[in-house]
Formats: sequence, C-alpha cells, structure tokens
Amino acid sequence: MASVNLKKEQIRTGRIIGTNHMDRVKENDTRSHSNKNINPELSSGNFHVGCESFKEAMDNAEKRLKEVDKVLPPKRLKKDRIEVLLVNIPCPREITEQGKTKEFFNKVNDCMKDYFGEKNWHGMEIHVDEVHGYYDRNKHQECMSLEHAHGVATPFVEGKGVNAKGFMTKANLSRATQVVDEMCLKEFGVSYRTYQDPQHKSIEELKSETNIARNEMQKVIDTQNKMIDQNRDTIVKQTDKITENQMEMMELDTALQDMRSENRSLQTANDKLRTENESLRTALDFKTKDFETAKSKCSQYFNEMKKLKSNISKLLESQEIELGNLQNLTKNNADLQNLISNEQNRIEDARDYLELDNADDFDYER
Repeated sequence: MASVNLKKEQIRTGRIIGTNHMDRVKENDTRSHSNKNINPELSSGNFHVGCESFKEAMDNAEKRLKEVDKVLPPKRLKKDRIEVLLVNIPCPREITEQGKTKEFFNKVNDCMKDYFGEKNWHGMEIHVDEVHGYYDRNKHQECMSLEHAHGVATPFVEGKGVNAKGFMTKANLSRATQVVDEMCLKEFGVSYRTYQDPQHKSIEELKSETNIARNEMQKVIDTQNKMIDQNRDTIVKQTDKITENQMEMMELDTALQDMRSENRSLQTANDKLRTENESLRTALDFKTKDFETAKSKCSQYFNEMKKLKSNISKLLESQEIELGNLQNLTKNNADLQNLISNEQNRIEDARDYLELDNADDFDYER
C-alpha cells in the first residue's frame, strides 16, 4: 500500500543527495543523473512546498539540529549520528488522475507540520518527472511508480532532543501514514492505503533491483525459448493432433445436431402417439362401459330365455300329451267314420231297395 516512508540520514549525506538529485525544477538542468527514468521534459513540473528549494530545507534542518543540541545535547556524539529524516511521500494515482497533485501535497505539508511539529518540518520537493515502470519482485509483475515528494524533517523527541531511535517507534511510523490517510479520505474521498507496495528503497536501488529482476527474467525467458526450440516438433505434432481433434469435434458436433434433430422428430411422433393413445383410451373407456351395459342386458336376456325355455318345455310336454290324446281321438274317429260310412252305405242300399219296390212303371227288362 502507499505509505509515508522515513529514511535516517546525516546532514552531510542529505546535502549530497540534494546536490545530485534534488532542486530539479528547470528544463535546462545539465546535471547527469544515474536514474535514467527521469524525463527532463517534465522536470519543469517539479515544485516545492514549505520551502524554496531542497537546499533551503537542508539548511533549516541543520539550523534546527544546532538549536536543539544547545538545549538538549546528546549524551554521546557519534560520528554516524542520525541528524535528519528524509521523508518519501507518494501521491495516490487517483488524485494524480484528478489533476490535484499540488492540492494534495499542500494538504500533506500541513499534515507533516502537525506530525513532526512545525519547527521540525522543513518542507519538501515534489517530483513528477520520475514516473516509470519497475519490476516488483514480490508481485512478480511490472508496476508504475507514483508522483512523489522528498521531504526533510528533524527527528525531535520531547525531553530527548534530536533522537531518531526514540522518534522512529513502530506506533509513530504507523501514525505518519495514518494522518495522511485520514486527510485523503476527508479532502479527496480517496484512501491513501492504495495497496501498492511502498518503495522503502532509493530510486537507484529500485532501478538496480529492477534491472537484476529483468535480467533474471530474461534468463528464464531464454531458457524457456531453448526448451520451446527443442520441443518444436512435439509442439507441431500436438498442434496437428489438436487440429485433428477439432475436426473430430466438428464431426461429432454435426452428428450431435443430426441426433438432436432426429430426437425432436421422434419426440413429435411420440407426442402424436401419446395423443392418439389418449383418444383410444377414452374410446376404450366408452366401449368398456357399453360392453358392461350389453353384458348386463345379455345376462338379463339369458335369464329370461331360461324361463322361456322352461315354459316352452312344459308347453311341449303338454302338447305331447294333447297330441297323444288327439291321435287316440283321431284313431277312434277313423273307426267311427268307417262305421258311419258303412252305415251310410247300408242306408243307401236300403233306400235304393225301397225306391225299386215303390216304382210301378219300372221297366224290369231294361
């Protein structure tokens, strides 16, 4: 994440840094910089806040050191004594894109006065000409640096004087970023904690690490290229195989489409058959009802036929008896008829005889 970074230095070292790297605010700067990422055409956009120059800031830091040492001198004066803090403050990319870089650093200047104490904050130089790409070894990717400020401060501790060790506690270092973050949220609606890794190292160190990382990456790339060359035939075969598989996939896809089309046709036919089956089932239900009705009637008719058959059987038996009686009567009648016929014949004969006796003119010869 973006953060305020403090670097311990001596006044002498700070001045050397200023001579070589700072007060770069003119286009005609003829100094030769080891940092090749500086764009001279953008150097005129660099500016100062809280001081007229970086040299002035270092002069004021030296004056403050002497002033404090008179009141609170160090117990032991070491050659490598930390006398000044160089403060690196990046500007969030969102604020730069809004065109509010100067407004941001003016607000930061007020924050640093409150954080270090107004007498201990000596101003800063803002660089907008060093935005460049660098390789982040932790993220393993290329990143872009931010517009940033180089500030100068005295590590003053109440009751102890100029004391970098006493000033740079973990809590105090964290508070430096916190005050800027609170200001960013309030004034710009942007979090200062952008989750971009802080650049705790100098531009030259970052440049060196970037070059080393790029060289290492190039070695990896060269090794990979050799492996690719060695396995080119395998890659070609695999490519051919992939092409063949793609052709097979296309054929399978075509076959699948045909199968889906056939399946839709079968589904349509199945739906039609299902509809017909429902119609036949309905008709069958009606026929079943008709059959049950007919069956019931047939059962009724059968029972009636049984009764009728029984009655006919009884009637036939009666008729057979009557027929027997009739046959007997007929026989008796035939005998009677013969008797009657004989008697009639006898009567006729008698009549004829009587008629002959009564005929006076009867021609007996004839």
